Amino acid sequence: MDEKNIIKRLKSLLGPSRFRHSLRVRQKALRLSKFHQIDLKKARIAGLLHDVSRYMDRKALLQFAEKIKLKIDPISRLEPKLLHAAISAHIARHKFGVKDPQVLKAISSHTLGRVNMSALEKIIYIADHVEEGRSHAGVKKARKLAETDMDRTIVAISSSMIRYLLDQGLPVHPMTVKVRDHYLLKNEQKKKPG
Repeated sequence: MDEKNIIKRLKSLLGPSRFRHSLRVRQKALRLSKFHQIDLKKARIAGLLHDVSRYMDRKALLQFAEKIKLKIDPISRLEPKLLHAAISAHIARHKFGVKDPQVLKAISSHTLGRVNMSALEKIIYIADHVEEGRSHAGVKKARKLAETDMDRTIVAISSSMIRYLLDQGLPVHPMTVKVRDHYLLKNEQKKKPG
């Protein structure tokens, strides 16, 4: 499916706010892809479709995840919105005809991230968290950092997310901690001489 038709379908599927967010993620992903020399078409498609399942409420996300036999950990069962990334990748593949495994992986890992993300995965993860409509603590610093060092940006984003969740008394998904620590250690290794 071409980008024009994807946009048309997304507009009818998502609410206005989520649709605008998806357009901003596409724009941010495009900008970051130019900086980091990543395939622009893949970044645009992944950016547009990363939240395609967010028209579903929590109950529907959980039911859909069970229907497609996703593994549901206890934290995702408590907060089914964490399942939307994997569900969005499924919808992108089965309803929008996306076959590129890199695009699908970028969509499926954009919420929690994962260790050893590809450059495209990093771009979609970062773009989702720093697009211009976001206003959370540390977002301005993360936006600037994203243009020069994606790994440090991932540490900044995941650290901010962990602080927020702890401040709210909410559980932190183990993958968020794992991702933060992986990229933190990777950054520390870069600093070591030799």
